[in-house]
Amino acid sequence: MTIARIENVLKLTNCEVIAQGNRQFVYQHPDAPDTLLKIPQPDTMDGQANLLSDTWFDRTFRRSTVFKGFLREFHESFDLMVRYQNSDDPIPVCEVRGVVQTDMGLALMYERISEPDGQLSPSLKELANSGRLTREHLTALNKHFDQLIEQQVLISNKNTGNIVYQTFSDGSARWVWIDSFGCKQLIPVRRWFGFLNRRKIDQIRDRFTKVAETALRQ
Repeated sequence: MTIARIENVLKLTNCEVIAQGNRQFVYQHPDAPDTLLKIPQPDTMDGQANLLSDTWFDRTFRRSTVFKGFLREFHESFDLMVRYQNSDDPIPVCEVRGVVQTDMGLALMYERISEPDGQLSPSLKELANSGRLTREHLTALNKHFDQLIEQQVLISNKNTGNIVYQTFSDGSARWVWIDSFGCKQLIPVRRWFGFLNRRKIDQIRDRFTKVAETALRQ
């Protein structure tokens, strides 16, 4: 590592972990209030940045597999940003903004989805569990899934914590996918055949709307 590279490394060692997934820690970017940093948890990978749970195939034919999710999300977000560059509408997933070296390893930089007061926007899971979910949320959720199908967005996780509801200062709002998007398939058949992607998205829609409807009945 060169001296210049050392000087440019972000210091996160003493910073608070503001969120945590199965394999990543999430930090606030110290110099950019609108940006978060996602870093692999060190106990999930070996010295070659491969997941400890990798199969023989992964270790033989792939490299740095702990970061493969980062690449998927970057590709999906970038593709949407290109297609939306002349639109006033935001993309339906969070913007992925590149990578940066930190003292805890390489980090993915992505858009911080937050409320007008600066708090992180609540997920579907949080809204449902807290009793704050409304019919307006459910209507907007179905419109969001229609948009995912129309734009051929690839999502893959049925975790209701991966989608958040962002409210803006003018009162408008949107659902945003913040994790587990992009193509996981070695052969991207869902990218090639829209009906397969539609079927997958509708399966996730069914699960999410059932969660919402159950919360509304309580």
